[in-house]
Amino acid sequence: MSDHHFEGHFPEEAAQNEIGGPVLVSIMVLGFIVLLIWALG
Repeated sequence: MSDHHFEGHFPEEAAQNEIGGPVLVSIMVLGFIVLLIWALG
């Protein structure tokens, strides 16, 4: 259901979801790792 709701609000992003999803997740993970290293350093 939530996927259909997403497509209704973001039709352009839904078309690029196959690329945008993983990229966004990787950026968030990399950012978290950087913050973790900075905090420990």
